[in-house]
Amino acid sequence: MTENFHALAISDEELMSVAYEEDNLSAEERAHLAQCSICQQRLATFRRTTGTLRTKLFLRLCPSAIDLNYYCLGGLPVEERTHIAAHLLDCPLCAAEVAEMRRQQASFEPFPETEPLPALSLRRLFATRVFQQVQLTTRDDLAPADWPRQYHADAVDLSLHLSRSPEGDMMLLGIITSANPITQVNALEGGTVELYLAPGPRATTESEQEEIQQSLLSTQIDDVGGILLEPVPAGNYVMIIRLPGQEIVIEGLDISYE
Repeated sequence: MTENFHALAISDEELMSVAYEEDNLSAEERAHLAQCSICQQRLATFRRTTGTLRTKLFLRLCPSAIDLNYYCLGGLPVEERTHIAAHLLDCPLCAAEVAEMRRQQASFEPFPETEPLPALSLRRLFATRVFQQVQLTTRDDLAPADWPRQYHADAVDLSLHLSRSPEGDMMLLGIITSANPITQVNALEGGTVELYLAPGPRATTESEQEEIQQSLLSTQIDDVGGILLEPVPAGNYVMIIRLPGQEIVIEGLDISYE
């Protein structure tokens, strides 16, 4: 019985996934972990190591608190904003810090309430891709080489990243920022993000219109500007971000599983 129990010992890779909060354990393995003091000690060691990496190694690559504050206020140049936005996709510490900064900024009211701004007419903008000289490195080795991608439209910046779920499905992650003080990220919360098979809603023929009446996937922007769409099958897509007074179109989102 003891030999059978120890035969269920969980591998280092599986325990590391638990330490990184990407739990892939089966029900039988979870039951074993709940009873096995040796595996519990191994998991505690991995968690301590993970904490050390996050506080020492990750923070060496993180933007300063001043830069994160300026990022939240939209006071950085486009290239620096897109770099920090891509960094937030892979750094939970900075993402949490940015979320707290934005909550504090949202509650700060330096000016009294004024008359509401008149309703803006809807504008459709087509985002342009921003190419960086240095390819960003992420911990997801399964994403195609030309990801993550950064896009720019008017005062809005978008960083998109491909990753895989524990089930092996492709996920499209994004973070959206704005340099316009009137449309800071807290004002973008709840905006709709829709993913269509190309050519998207701009199709003109009747057969094409019937094919794309509904988006393939849809989600909403969260309180820190985050976007998550899953699962995303391989294909060529058009993304539409519906914000107050404007729509932003991102074309040419070719996603493959190679």
